[in-house]
Amino acid sequence: MPIKEITITQWAEHHECRDHLPILIRRLIRETTPSILSLRFPGNEAVDLAGPDGQVESESSTAMVPQGRSIWEMGCNQNPSEKADSDYIKRTAGIPEVERKAASFIFVTPRRWNKKENWLEERRREKSWANVHAYDAIDLETWLEEAPVTSRWLGELLGLACPSLLTPQEWWNRWATVTDPPLATSLVTIRRHDERQTLLERLRKEESVIPVMADDRQEAAAFVVATLLESNAVDLSDRTLVATSASARITSNPTHLLIIADVPAGVDLDFGDRRKITVVRPYQKGRFEVDNALHISHVSTEAFRSGLESMGFSQDEAARNALQTGHSVPVLRRLLSRDPEIRRPVWARNRTSVKRLLPFALAGAWVEESSFDDSSILELLGEVDAETLKRNRDDLLALDDAPIAKYGRVTKVVSQLDAFFAVGPFIERNDLERFFQLVPELLGERDPALDLPQEQWWMAQVLGKSPSCSKELFSGFGDALCILAMHGGIICGDRLGVNCAHRVGLVVRSLMHNANEDRWLTIRRHLRALAEASPEEFLTCLEEELLQPNPPIRAIMGTTNGGISGECLRTDLLWALEMLAWHPEYFSRVAQIIFGLCRFETKDNWTNTPKSTAQSLFRVWLPGTTLGIDARMVVLRDLAERFRKPILDVCISLLPQYMGQLAIKNLRPEWRTLKVEVPVPTHGDVMLAATEASRLILDLCPFDKSELKVVLKAATRLHSNDLIRLVEEVQRWAVNADDEEKAELRRDVRLNVVERVYNDKNDINQAMAFSQIESALEPIELTARHRWLFDSHYIDWRVLNEGKDEDQISFEECAAHVQQRRQDAIAEIAHYQGKEQALRFALAVKFPGLVAQALVQPDTDSSNIAEWISLVLAEAPSTAADAFLQQVLLTSAWNNLPAVVTVLNERLVLDTLDKRYRFVKALPGIPSGWQVAEAMGEELAAIYWNTASLSIWDDTPIDEVRFGIKKLLEAKRPRSAFLAVHALPDRISPDMWVHILQGIAQGDEPEGQLPSAHSIDDILQCVEKSRRIPEDQLVQLEFPFISALCSGGQTVFGRSLAVHRELSRNPESFVQLLTWLYQPKDRANELDVEYTAEQQRNLANIAFHALASWGILPGCQEDGNVDREKFVTWMGQALQRATEVDRRGVAESQLGRLLGRFARHRTWDQWLPDSVLGFLDMPENSDLLKQLDLGVHSARGVTRRSPFDGGAQERALAGKYRDLAAKYGTIYPRVSAQLIVIAESYEHDARQHDEEAAIDERWHP
Repeated sequence: MPIKEITITQWAEHHECRDHLPILIRRLIRETTPSILSLRFPGNEAVDLAGPDGQVESESSTAMVPQGRSIWEMGCNQNPSEKADSDYIKRTAGIPEVERKAASFIFVTPRRWNKKENWLEERRREKSWANVHAYDAIDLETWLEEAPVTSRWLGELLGLACPSLLTPQEWWNRWATVTDPPLATSLVTIRRHDERQTLLERLRKEESVIPVMADDRQEAAAFVVATLLESNAVDLSDRTLVATSASARITSNPTHLLIIADVPAGVDLDFGDRRKITVVRPYQKGRFEVDNALHISHVSTEAFRSGLESMGFSQDEAARNALQTGHSVPVLRRLLSRDPEIRRPVWARNRTSVKRLLPFALAGAWVEESSFDDSSILELLGEVDAETLKRNRDDLLALDDAPIAKYGRVTKVVSQLDAFFAVGPFIERNDLERFFQLVPELLGERDPALDLPQEQWWMAQVLGKSPSCSKELFSGFGDALCILAMHGGIICGDRLGVNCAHRVGLVVRSLMHNANEDRWLTIRRHLRALAEASPEEFLTCLEEELLQPNPPIRAIMGTTNGGISGECLRTDLLWALEMLAWHPEYFSRVAQIIFGLCRFETKDNWTNTPKSTAQSLFRVWLPGTTLGIDARMVVLRDLAERFRKPILDVCISLLPQYMGQLAIKNLRPEWRTLKVEVPVPTHGDVMLAATEASRLILDLCPFDKSELKVVLKAATRLHSNDLIRLVEEVQRWAVNADDEEKAELRRDVRLNVVERVYNDKNDINQAMAFSQIESALEPIELTARHRWLFDSHYIDWRVLNEGKDEDQISFEECAAHVQQRRQDAIAEIAHYQGKEQALRFALAVKFPGLVAQALVQPDTDSSNIAEWISLVLAEAPSTAADAFLQQVLLTSAWNNLPAVVTVLNERLVLDTLDKRYRFVKALPGIPSGWQVAEAMGEELAAIYWNTASLSIWDDTPIDEVRFGIKKLLEAKRPRSAFLAVHALPDRISPDMWVHILQGIAQGDEPEGQLPSAHSIDDILQCVEKSRRIPEDQLVQLEFPFISALCSGGQTVFGRSLAVHRELSRNPESFVQLLTWLYQPKDRANELDVEYTAEQQRNLANIAFHALASWGILPGCQEDGNVDREKFVTWMGQALQRATEVDRRGVAESQLGRLLGRFARHRTWDQWLPDSVLGFLDMPENSDLLKQLDLGVHSARGVTRRSPFDGGAQERALAGKYRDLAAKYGTIYPRVSAQLIVIAESYEHDARQHDEEAAIDERWHP
């Protein structure tokens, strides 16, 4: 509606006119002046700022804005002349003449000014300014005719209706406020691939038409509008209108207008002269005939939820709404609207469309792939044939705000809940009957993967053992059960007289009741859906299951191996119970079931266990239920006698912690809303739970040994009153306990002492209580009392109760304290019980060597040492006896081992061959040890060198080092030789290292410890740097270790190998590896060389790793350039020779991979040298050029990305390869064409990643 002069003069009577008049002029100038350099017009509350009302600088003039600088004043006064004079005089006096002569003065009034021309004539005669202008209401009417966007803005401000043309803000208000609360702009603008900047750039380029596509046409329009508003792009929004009907007419405009055509497809608009108009055309997705469209990605999970939270929803409400709407803005808009017409989708008003949707709504999602029967199931649900089903799918996909979305091979109902309510009026009883008959049959169908060994379950689909239906269809059925259970009556059940919740319960019971192990394994992934679909039946079936003495559900309480990390089979069961525990009415039953599941021992490293779940249910600081802590503690106490051990664990988890705790929030219900808010925990709640848990622990007395052991480990965290009760319980228990049992528990008490000191708990009463506990548990028998000192190498000095602070004692003093205690302990045992008993004690402890260290010191006399050796050799051979003897001899070796041997010989201790064998095997692997072994004769020396582990040190004499390594090599023990000296490689010669490596390579000492790849690489580098070993020998030396040195298509330690240098020098070597790795196409061309099957496998393995990690291009120089002549010659010879041995194709494949790896480590500006590109561009090398695609992809290796990143990486790479194609298009056209192929393959990969990410993020976040 045009703004008339009378309307403007009436507006001048209102106070708001004074605040908005500067904004009106600012918008008029911006919309009609294409060459503004600067613009300032303070409006609203800023109108009272000192200085001119407005200032403009323009490169060129228009009808209303002069060229150059202009000073603007304005007033709404009834006497325009008086206000104009006042402003004119003030600005003339306040601005220097030199500035005024280069500027124009302009006065604006929204009133009719009859004497305007007289005033202008008088002021212009003064020639105080370059020019003087004045605009009144009539001029503003004329100006507004040229500015339709500003005219619409003023009309909105004045309350004048213009239904078909709206400003962006007005359109947004109409669209976003149909919901309660109104939609946030961030919900619409923040997309997974963030197309906002791209849109703004295209708008500023003033393209003639910009198609924008989203799930819904109005969603696309909303994205454009919200982006303009949110980005504060006033340069765009001030000249933007939204056309909402065919009646909209766009007048001509001196500047460029932006028109958002929010009209249905096929509706044309009267744009007038389109040369100065950009039309933004919103479309729903699927309009494939539309070129150059901006495709809007889905809203990310984070943005969707944070947008809902900004609207006032809680975190949990936001998460649930996001999931149930499929992260769809149109569906959310319907869900949050109270208007029945808005809540009903447009497509739902067409009976035909709705009937088509019925089988899809019931299924939720399906995969169109020959390996699955999903389409057949949909045909059964909809009673249609395959062609009709496909046609119905395509028709639904073509709808605006389509209820289904297709991502690659997966088609998904956008919001199953939304779809169910839409199809509800058209569901018939037979439809439900078919559904309730099919679902239990499909969900309960035995998983074919169970025919495989457990470690192969993860690859069941590859092995042809996947279920008949896809996991997407199974998931959709589970959601359908939940929807029908909760909303079935409203949707269709009441109309049809069907109790949907009851029917769903029957489905759940049919799947779970009396299930055998195979059934539990089959339905394990559906348990979350079954739990929410019918909590009562789900819990009842589990309760009945756990009444059995050996319930089949144990089959899903463990884990499997295979794949990257295996599978935790119990995860979905525990998650299902966590979801139900949020509801107070199910909490107690869930707790009982969880405690019942604790009877199944979990021996794996997965943190998701019944024990951890039980603790999470009662955790205070991160609740897993809406039930208050008081009520939860009542449940805990009620169940205490039935489930003593798991409840002890829960109670201990509630005691005060001295260190921070980590926990993951329990899984929330997806479909069933919580009736009450989750209580916000306080410090008082935490302390209340801790106090009650402490009391409950002691209320469970009397304890058996295992229970008491658990409680003692947590004793420092008990309430003081309960600690006193614990002292009494320990004293009671100790009366009938034997010494070994008391000694075992006393060790745990000592750990409490350490914990108290670490946490500065100088509580006298607590210290006294622990003292009493220690006294009660003190063993009477000496060996039981002292065993703890020898069951661990490390003993914290605090347990020794020396009464010293940590800062007052050094590490050496601590070690000395512990050693002295050990010496005193074994001395006491030997004194009172004799040396024989002391030895038996040594052989019974966990570390007999610690006893030997306490008995034999470096200064112990030879006679005493010989006595202990004699005693241990008299014992039957055992691991403990060997450990004791080895430590005694090691200590002796640092003093005078030959003297000990002399005493042994004098006493005839080594009088039998068996004793001499045991003795020589226990000799230490240091020079004094092997000197004794050599002195004992050739036979015993041989036994020594067959078993000894040498210890080489910096101060070991060089001749002794070489002697020891030489003897190990003579004993065929190269692995032991390697481990003995690899840390000091310079202590032996490169030739000796060659002998060691050759011995390892030929398989000597297979039972020995194989050196690490890193150690082998270090030694090979040392050998190479010595320059004493020829290059060809280095190649042969590396070959056996190539699989360890190279992994994942590169050398593990980032250096070039002699093998790779040889390949780049000698094409014959390259072809030789091809013959090891590949068979010829024609077996008649096979070389006449015979290898065993094992040799063939070894050679193929060597060739594979050598070729896969080869990255040195033939002819490559140190500066990265490639010598053309050398490269071309090598390539020609290699391809010719490969042709001769019938391996041309695999040669080209491997060379393509080499080129890909070489290019991978160069910058994009220097991708491949011209010498290489020129060779590849030759027509005769077209087959090799085609292999570049495979080479580029192979060289990329494994990628990492966040869960919902999609194909961003691949799109970036595609762009790089398209840039390269453009760069080389003229010079190397064939290479350029292949680069386009590579770019297209990455674009295809990007789409696949995008589709997978969209499905995961929208429906499985």
